[in-house]
Amino acid sequence: MTALVDALRDLAREGELYERLREDRVRCYACGHRCLIPPGQRGVCKVRWNEDGRLLVPTGYVAGLQLDPVEKKPFFHAYPGARALSFGMLGCDLHCSFCFPGDTPVLTPTGAVSIKSIFDAAGESVSVADGEVRVPKGTRVIAASGEMRPVLEAFRHAYRGSVSVIKPMYLPAVRCTPDHRWLATTDPSRETLEEVAARDLTPAHFLVVPKPVWPAEQITLDVAAVLKDAGSYFLIPVAAVSSEAFDGDVYNLEVEKDHSYVAGFCAVKNCQNALTSQALRDPMMGVSPQAITARDIVDLAQRRRARLLTSTYNEPLITSEWAVEVFREGRARGLVGSFVSNGNATPEVLDYLRPWVDLYKVDLKGFDDKRYRELGCLLRTVLDTIQRVHRMGFWLEVVTLVIPGFNDADAELRDIAQFLAGVSPDIPWHVTAFRPEYRMTDRGATPVKTLLRAAELGLGEGLRYVYAGNLPGRVGALENTHCPGCDALLIERVGYTIRRDLVTPGGGACPSCGTTIPGRW
Repeated sequence: MTALVDALRDLAREGELYERLREDRVRCYACGHRCLIPPGQRGVCKVRWNEDGRLLVPTGYVAGLQLDPVEKKPFFHAYPGARALSFGMLGCDLHCSFCFPGDTPVLTPTGAVSIKSIFDAAGESVSVADGEVRVPKGTRVIAASGEMRPVLEAFRHAYRGSVSVIKPMYLPAVRCTPDHRWLATTDPSRETLEEVAARDLTPAHFLVVPKPVWPAEQITLDVAAVLKDAGSYFLIPVAAVSSEAFDGDVYNLEVEKDHSYVAGFCAVKNCQNALTSQALRDPMMGVSPQAITARDIVDLAQRRRARLLTSTYNEPLITSEWAVEVFREGRARGLVGSFVSNGNATPEVLDYLRPWVDLYKVDLKGFDDKRYRELGCLLRTVLDTIQRVHRMGFWLEVVTLVIPGFNDADAELRDIAQFLAGVSPDIPWHVTAFRPEYRMTDRGATPVKTLLRAAELGLGEGLRYVYAGNLPGRVGALENTHCPGCDALLIERVGYTIRRDLVTPGGGACPSCGTTIPGRW
């Protein structure tokens, strides 16, 4: 991680999307968090930091570079069959707020302390939309491995809802938000551990107790009868799992190397996402920056006959200055700029992007503010972004990854469709299938019938263009574009392959009835 941070320090310049404040503080406007960053600290994204009153931001590198069909972004109403050179960097402005109430004991070298006390004793806060982030100095905790690890950050935010109550045998109960991952197994004879959400724990599970937490001389005969010795840790059965209501502040830690800590004497995981978006939080993902110039990227795009440049893979808002540098070079050579974003934007960053970006895709992850807050964002911010992007004249398409048990209820899908139709019935809405991967393996893939149901709900609410994505050949006509006037087939697709494109070039009209088809043709 140190090597990665050092490399990024060499690939940075002063940003443009910030305001200088008193005492060398800065306010960043790249994303909806609007981080207030004291000197020497980083924003939530990890890649924008305050150095002596100047906001330094990423430039001159990529962590991913790939030639894609534009349909993969997905843009279905923009230059069908065109190639897009996609580039991405490191960092993300969202996180998963799997958290504990403030009185939860956390194990340190000197004994158990409350997780709230670790936060309270840390340095100055970085303010974010849904809470605060602090950087403890010199605080160490016991990780799942039994080693002492430095705490990199402490988080606090407000939470209202149910919490899971986990009661290990012979140990005090621990409360946490239902999605928080615990290290557990249902088979003590196997070495492999799973990361199990608190809501999914049962009395059939065993939890991890690192050996330094419970020295052998403190183990009674009764306890020894239920403990399973697994080498560097013990396994202890879950006695009971229940839930109760909660309304107050909750806390989380980010711990170096192991990305785990001991809460209530059992090992729990940090919250991590995946690949480039979280590489600074999880260097085991193995992604490193590759130095490159904007001219080099555009040269490559032209050699590969790309029509578009796309800032994607991580959250591009937090690297907007670099994206604009690339898009400016591309615009001079006739290339189109496009953004693939989570929508956690500010008016300032959209004004900054608009001269250089024509296509903008937003991931609308659901319609539940509580869920969005768990990701470290406000639903209202994303909805405002969608409205503003459309009003400003970007070509907008919206994607919802439909996740079983997360956002696949009819009421929530209908709410999304109603909102989008209220902005404009011409906004293409892509409902796509979830596949279990990385750390979200606690649920199955999205069934085809769920996507078909979501699409039916979208059309029923008045959206004219609803697509069911990433299940090629399994969703019938929902991969294709039809004319809303006469229902003629205009663009036939199988996955990312265009079989037929009958939209009138330039004007974007149906050749059968003359109805204008919105988009970029």
